[in-house]
Order: sequence, then C-alpha cells, then structure tokens
Amino acid sequence: MVRSVTVVLSLLLGCAASAEPFDGGPDADAVDAEAVDSAPDRDSASDTRSSDAGVDTAPAACPCFVGDGPYCGARAAALAAEQGCLLPLLDAHSGDLLACEAGEWTLSESCATRCDYTEESTELDDECVLPVCECFVLSAYCGSGAQEVADERGCRIPLLPEHNNDILYCPGGEWSVRTRCDDACHSAPAGTPDYCEGDSDYALPFDCGRSVRCSSGNHTSNHDGKDEYAFDWAVPQGTTVRAMRGGTVLRVRNVSSPGDACYNGGGSACANLANTVEVRHDDGTVGLYMHLRRGTVSSGTRVARGDVVGMSGNSGWSTGPHVHVQLQRDCGIWWCQSIPLTFTEADGIRSGSTVTSGNCP
Repeated sequence: MVRSVTVVLSLLLGCAASAEPFDGGPDADAVDAEAVDSAPDRDSASDTRSSDAGVDTAPAACPCFVGDGPYCGARAAALAAEQGCLLPLLDAHSGDLLACEAGEWTLSESCATRCDYTEESTELDDECVLPVCECFVLSAYCGSGAQEVADERGCRIPLLPEHNNDILYCPGGEWSVRTRCDDACHSAPAGTPDYCEGDSDYALPFDCGRSVRCSSGNHTSNHDGKDEYAFDWAVPQGTTVRAMRGGTVLRVRNVSSPGDACYNGGGSACANLANTVEVRHDDGTVGLYMHLRRGTVSSGTRVARGDVVGMSGNSGWSTGPHVHVQLQRDCGIWWCQSIPLTFTEADGIRSGSTVTSGNCP
C-alpha cells in the first residue's frame, strides 16, 4: 500500500515537473505574438518583390522601328501602340516630323499644317505638308520656276511637281495649268511671262514681255486665200516690230510715205502700197511683215530672232493701225501663198486672243 502511494506521488511530481516550462502564459503569448508579427514582414517582402517585378515589366522606350525616319508623329504613334513601347516625344510633337538614330528620337521638322504619310507603305517618305502659296503669277510661270519661289516662301503649289514643265497661272486665285508644254518650258527674265519652247521657231514680233491682241486670226473674213494663215496684231503706230525668226532680209518695200494717200490707211486701191519687210529663213520659207510705218533694215542683211526690222503703222489696204504677219513660200514676189504658222508663246491663237511676247534675248 505504501509502495502504491509512493508511485502515485512520483507520477504526480513528474507531471508537475514536465508542465513547468509552460507556466507563465504571457511568455507564450509573447512568442505567439512574435510569430504573428513576423507574418506581415513576410507579406511586405512579397509585396516589394511584386512591385520590383512591375518596374521590370513596364513598357520600354521605342526603338527606331523600320529605320531612321522621317516619321510622321501619327505613324510613330501607331507603331508605338502596336509594339507596346513608349515614345515621350509624341506628347508635344504628335503632328510633326520625327527622326530616330541609334534608338534616340528627335524632332526633325515642325509641320505648319499637317504631316502626310502612306499608312500601308513601309517606305519612310513621310513629310510635312506646307500651306498653299498665295498666287504670285501675273500671267504665265513655268512650274519649275514657280517651285523655286514657293521654296523661298515656305509654301507649296498643289500642281507641282507633276506640272514642273508646264505654264501655270491662277485665275481667281486658284492655281491652274495654262499651257501644257510638249517640249520645254522657257523661263523668261523677271517680269516677263514664261512660255513653252515647242517645235515652232517663231516668236511674236514684239518686245519681250509685251502683251498684244490678235485682231484677226486664220481663216477669217479678212484672211482667206493667199493670206488664210495670217495674223493681224492690233498695236499703236510706231510699235517696234522684231524678227519672228532669224534669216536674211529678202526685200524691203517702203512704198508709202507720210502724206501719201495710202500711208495712213485706205481701201482696196492701196492693196499693193503697204510698206513691207520680208525675211527669208534658212529652210526657204519667208516671214512677211506688212502695214509698217517703215522698214528699218536693208535687203541682204542677216537678222537674228528679236532684231528690229521696222516700226508698225497703218499703210496700204488697212482700216486701222496693226501689223499683219504671215509665213509664206518664196514665190519670187512679195505677196505669196501663206502656210501654217505657230508661235512659241501659245498654240491655237485666234481672233481676240491676247498673247504675251516671248521674243526675249
């Protein structure tokens, strides 16, 4: 019995000894608190790593895409969106022209109006579109010359470069093609209208830049038969008359003088009393200048295109001051069958046409 009590007491004392480390609950709570407090630290570290990972995956700066440029801002923006990259320069220059070299984007040109590009094309021919030039053409301007002026003024002409070789003008302020040049367009001196250089070797018989009206063209009631291809030009008496083409003076007929019945106009009786000059060209054709006040050259003299051959008048069968010109065959007399004549300045001249002389040095 005593031994049994002793065993029971021993067991009780053993249990008390093994429970002792757990005595003092607050210490256990503290440990537990430390364990709980350490959890947020782990979450915080996890958040930090997640945040760092976010920085690593942010959009990168845009590369040069398909070359150095130029790129319209709109093209660059579309490519940036497609590739998911950043191009901060677009914030201030989305409508301008950009360039890129070695991954560095720069402003190439500020566009005054807009920037144009072909969306489907990968060729970088993007460009700023300049404002349309206000008209600076008085009469006639070669397209290439007009382009030079446009470049100086920082504007554009919508018809160019397609019509660089044609004559431009702008009736009503709108740029238009006045004449399409089959060959070359001749740029005349400043202040003088330009003209087409065609197959014709003939220029109007007047001072460079002078505008004259055709009072009667081909196949009119005034011009038929021998003079069916003639032109009458209404100019005041005393107007300088110049060679339409170079050649040799064939004849000069000063047959009416001041005071004569046919010197200042007359009827059919004066038909053979017009003062005339004839110039024979190297191809055998003859240029006739008629109704002059006086021919101022001599037979046998060599003249170049633009040389003075006489002064305009009203002599012969004439109803008013004008110069009659025609191209004719050399038939041995002064009045021969006319043949078609075209001028470098314009095609299709007819009665009422006003043409500016390109008979320039």
